[in-house]
Amino acid sequence: MPGAGSFSCSHLAVNSSVVILGGNITASCTIWRNHCPIAKDSKIQIIWKLSNQQLQGSQYSLSNGVEVSNITLGPFKEPVTPLSCYLQEHDIPQVVNLTRIKAGYPPGQPQNLTCVFNLTSKSLACQWDPGWDSLLPTRVALKGFRSSRECKALTPITDCIPEPGQHSCTFQRLELQLYQKMLFWVSVENALGNVTSERLCADPMDLAWLEPPIIQDIRPLFEESDCMEVKWEAAKDSELMEQACDLRYRVEGSLEWSLVHNITTSSRRIQQCGFLFGSLYRFHMRCRRLHLSYWSSWSPAKLFTTDEKAPSGMLDAWWELREAKEGTEVQLLWQPMKPHEANGKILGYWAALSINQHASNSLSLCNTTEKQCTFLMPPGARRIYLSAYNSRGASQPTEIFLLEKNGQPVLKVQASPHNEKSFQLWWDPPRTPATGYIIEWHQVTSAATDRNFGWQKLPNGSIREILIQENIEPFQRYNISVYPLYRDRVGVPQSIEAYTRQKAPTNSPEVHPQNIGVSTAEVRWNPLPIEERNGFITGYTLFWITRDEEPRSIAVNASVNTLTISGLRPSKMYSLHLMTSTMGGSTNGTSLAITTKDMEFLDITIVYLLIGLLLAMVIGMVICFQKSKRMKTQFWPSVPDPANSSLGKWAPAVLQEETMQAPKACELSPIIVSAILMIEADEKKCVSCGKSEPSPAVEESPAAPSDSGAHEAKGAVPTGGSGPTSYINNPEPVQYAKVLGGSYLTQQEASSPTVYVCSSSRQPLLRSLTPSPKPYKNLWFHGDQPKQAPPSSFQEETVFLDGALLDFPLLQGLKIDGDEDLCNFRQL
Repeated sequence: MPGAGSFSCSHLAVNSSVVILGGNITASCTIWRNHCPIAKDSKIQIIWKLSNQQLQGSQYSLSNGVEVSNITLGPFKEPVTPLSCYLQEHDIPQVVNLTRIKAGYPPGQPQNLTCVFNLTSKSLACQWDPGWDSLLPTRVALKGFRSSRECKALTPITDCIPEPGQHSCTFQRLELQLYQKMLFWVSVENALGNVTSERLCADPMDLAWLEPPIIQDIRPLFEESDCMEVKWEAAKDSELMEQACDLRYRVEGSLEWSLVHNITTSSRRIQQCGFLFGSLYRFHMRCRRLHLSYWSSWSPAKLFTTDEKAPSGMLDAWWELREAKEGTEVQLLWQPMKPHEANGKILGYWAALSINQHASNSLSLCNTTEKQCTFLMPPGARRIYLSAYNSRGASQPTEIFLLEKNGQPVLKVQASPHNEKSFQLWWDPPRTPATGYIIEWHQVTSAATDRNFGWQKLPNGSIREILIQENIEPFQRYNISVYPLYRDRVGVPQSIEAYTRQKAPTNSPEVHPQNIGVSTAEVRWNPLPIEERNGFITGYTLFWITRDEEPRSIAVNASVNTLTISGLRPSKMYSLHLMTSTMGGSTNGTSLAITTKDMEFLDITIVYLLIGLLLAMVIGMVICFQKSKRMKTQFWPSVPDPANSSLGKWAPAVLQEETMQAPKACELSPIIVSAILMIEADEKKCVSCGKSEPSPAVEESPAAPSDSGAHEAKGAVPTGGSGPTSYINNPEPVQYAKVLGGSYLTQQEASSPTVYVCSSSRQPLLRSLTPSPKPYKNLWFHGDQPKQAPPSSFQEETVFLDGALLDFPLLQGLKIDGDEDLCNFRQL
């Protein structure tokens, strides 16, 4: 069997010693008892071990003492795995055979086969990209064949075997057939298969890689011309070949190349136009065999500077006017000329009040190599001429009018960070159409005189946004202004301040104590310099803490720099610090220790007086409550309770003999009220009582104890007058009367007349005025009630009492025994 390994008394066989990674194999182990040192009758067992894993296969015995064990193993996940067969006798395993199982993949196909013919060594070097790693031993060979024109393989040449780990190989000149086509490919083989790359069919000379050409000379066609002639020569090994070449060039410092492709002239020279004046250029060339072959590498650089001529074009200028002691100071700024307008190196700039550069010095304002100058404007002058010059002459003067900056501004300006090094700026156009805009920006610093700003002119009035990238740094504040330009004036600027990125302030202000009191402390701080803010300050937070208290804080907005904290304890040391915050973070300042003042003598005296006064009030209240009877007499006069008087326990004989009858269905209430108290009032003390007659029922009653008592009881019953009646409590002693009501049978019978009993109590009533009942509370006092004559009979008195029961709520509780005709009264 393939892959079998054996010792003298055993044999180990596998169906394949190489398997695809993740595949399975079958193995068989055979042991001959006659050839192994094993007892004849002893029992043996065959055990498998895959790497360090012990396995059990299916074991059976054959004739002549042959033991066989078969097993299926997998999946294999390692490139190499050892497999062993063990013989176990008397529980002692002994290895009798072993082998190694290899796992991997079929070979991967090579890609990108390229071959280059070297004209100097006449050798063909090929290289390729290998396929995936098969994890198995692999044989790689570069195969070559002489072929027909149709690229069919004819005669093979000796294989080129690369070095281990290399992916290239070189055929020498003796193996090659020049000016005829040959066929090449890469073959890769391992135990699981073989694969070949795509075939390359070409004449080795078509695969030649030429040496780069050499640029000999560059010169202008004529003076102040933008056309150049470039001349070169081919490398020595390729002089006789027809070649195609490329020329590239660029201005020194630029990243963009200009390319002239496929130059096939046999004279090996070319003329090219469009070069800038006074500029340094870098030239390169490369060549290849005509139509085929590979491009050579680029030749070494050839530098050439074109001729200069006088600058052309106009300068973009801007100005700032400032009032000075000597007069009006003008700061004139301008943008450098573009390369195609400068026509060489600019040597300087000249500003004057006249177009003629050779005018007298009195008309010259400044001559500088910088891009700005400052000078005093002569009185009445409103026009300046600015020119740039080089070694060949000066540009045409740019006329600058110092217009008034009082035109309409743009309506709105917005700025947002584009990245850490640039702003995106938008604005709404003014109501009057503008011919252009000036965008001005500068870094905001603590020094008010530092105005080193950048600016840009937009000649188109339809532009609404711009990207500002010049001299922008993160964590710095910038002021950006937009000036609209009109034909006869400049608009008022609209400005905005912004950061491209914010972070926590570099420092936090120091806190300075101003006024320290007993329980308050006033502190102040100075705003941070703008350079240390690193963003817009959003607020301050002041923290203070003492040893035996929780930390406390208070937050204020960015415009506050003085703060008074309260609620402090006297003679205590507090630690204060200030935290400054921006949108990018917060920074804590240094701590300040303060000590509150002690309480002064006057304060202590006032506190003690207040405490003494409070104690005196508490003691006085305690004494007053201890003498509660006297206090009650002063503030709450004692009113006798008639229910506890002697009359409250006395009842007349008539009432005692009265038999209680069951209430009828039409009676008012099952509750019996047999007596009410009446207050005896002097007729003289009744206000607006009128001259009403006394009730006959009362006057004729034989059971009245005394005339005076009956007379006094009469005053308690209101008369039939139409108006409301007011009463005043009598300050003099009055008597209490008890009305004993008998059974009230019918209007015709009066067997149990009403009895009035006078009380001997002389307790004075309350002296306060008692207001009359409101009209809506007592129908008796309503003014629209008809006048009635005084009752003259018992029947009339009954009618009167029926009305009184409706008017007086206390009387509604009386128990009335009598005729069922009173059912109508209950329904009322």
